[in-house]
Amino acid sequence: MPSAGAPRVIVVAERPLSDLLSSNGIDWAVQDRQPTVAAMWDALSGGRLDQQSRILVFSDSLAEGTSSAESELGQTARAIVAMAHAGAFVFVAAWRPDALPQLQRLIAEAATAQGVEAESLGYHVLPVQQGGRAVLDTIRRVVADEVAFPDQYPATADAALSREAFSPSAVWQPPGAPATMPSRRPGLPPIGGLPTRAEEATADRPSDVPAAASLELLARPKVPGQVTITVTSSKGGSGKSTASILLAGSIARASQDAGQPLSVCLIDLDTRDGQVASLIGRFMPTALNIRVQPVWDEERIRRNLVHAPGLGVDTLLAPIRPRTADTVGPDFYRTIIRSLQRMYDVVVMDTSVQYLDPLIAQVALPEAEEILFVTTLASTAVQGMARALREITAPVDESGLGIPREKIGILVNQSVANVGMERDQVLAAGLGVPVVGVIPLATKDVLTATNLNRMHSLLDHPLIGPAYNDLARACLPQRALAPWRAHDASPGATAEPTQPSDATAPDDAGRRRGLFRR
Repeated sequence: MPSAGAPRVIVVAERPLSDLLSSNGIDWAVQDRQPTVAAMWDALSGGRLDQQSRILVFSDSLAEGTSSAESELGQTARAIVAMAHAGAFVFVAAWRPDALPQLQRLIAEAATAQGVEAESLGYHVLPVQQGGRAVLDTIRRVVADEVAFPDQYPATADAALSREAFSPSAVWQPPGAPATMPSRRPGLPPIGGLPTRAEEATADRPSDVPAAASLELLARPKVPGQVTITVTSSKGGSGKSTASILLAGSIARASQDAGQPLSVCLIDLDTRDGQVASLIGRFMPTALNIRVQPVWDEERIRRNLVHAPGLGVDTLLAPIRPRTADTVGPDFYRTIIRSLQRMYDVVVMDTSVQYLDPLIAQVALPEAEEILFVTTLASTAVQGMARALREITAPVDESGLGIPREKIGILVNQSVANVGMERDQVLAAGLGVPVVGVIPLATKDVLTATNLNRMHSLLDHPLIGPAYNDLARACLPQRALAPWRAHDASPGATAEPTQPSDATAPDDAGRRRGLFRR
């Protein structure tokens, strides 16, 4: 039996190879063999394969001798690129060494289509014709630092390997499918999620749209009245992620209370230090689970979102490991944001403080109709805000980002009166950008909700709840959002809200007319 922390292995290859990997005392967990690449993608999305699997074994001959051989080889090449680029250890059983150049060509083409440098990919050829021991030794040389191998293999490891004959009846079908499946399921992409050759040839795909993007989804109009909001800052610790979560939750709750519920999706765009997962207490799946899919259509996107029931919003979580940040880069997120704009009434994006990073400067800020810049009343935060807003709003020909000031509003978080920072100082630092919301300081309550993964309870807080309700109505002045009311029956939650004494609070007239549309 493998140890508790043993790496998981995915085998998309012939059964003799799967049996070899399962039966020689190696400390890894070989999961159920997948007969096709399409089956692998479906099993990953459906949770039947571990999405944290680190070792993958493919074959160059799964469908050899059938009409689907060429298609299967192409899908294998695309899967090799996706998984190798995501940092997995990837191996390919070379049953046909003479055909290896063809597979390498397909891998290079798939890498170009996915925006990856083929030379940077690490995948390894398994010499299956030399027998089981040669295969195991090849894998050992690559993964020895992560996998415990036995000092000696049993004698069966020396047996020759033979390629299992492929039968068309072995083609994967979804659970419950009829014995004979149509070549294309109504309303869904072809099996495996990849377009046919004819579709690829005729598709009018813009040059800046990734090969995996769903043209059908992107061709739809945006949801009527769709609003995309980016929440950013220039200083860590400003409460930016908390603000993103509570704004999204406030919009969902206030629209529900008004009888016109809005669908809300929160995206964690801080790919190196995402906080949303920790705040809602859910860590999988992440954006990386969409990135490795062959097509980023609505079905696969929804399958890899995490619902936060207390908040009433769906979330797209950032990758768990910072080293995978480059895998889910600007092109991927730009495509996913535009896809979500066709699926949700409101999209809220939580970003890092690195506002000059391409993911923020080229995607999060330009793609948003509204931008909330979060600051506290600390002098360092206000000064940093001034520098950031100057760079963000300066024209491109003056080395700025060229973001219109009309899109931006300042959110003062953790606000408290009489700390030496007055309204005029904040407005001066804002370079004409107005304050659109003020969130009072409630350190103990926020910290408690954070530690207990009960962020939704802050929507019932007698000070914080009304403040975020006001912010939600400032962001969506044309939508029906009910005034704040506590859903929690506890005495503290139902207390009458009180306006904190704070010099930077926005005036009521500005809130009514819509502060982002001045």
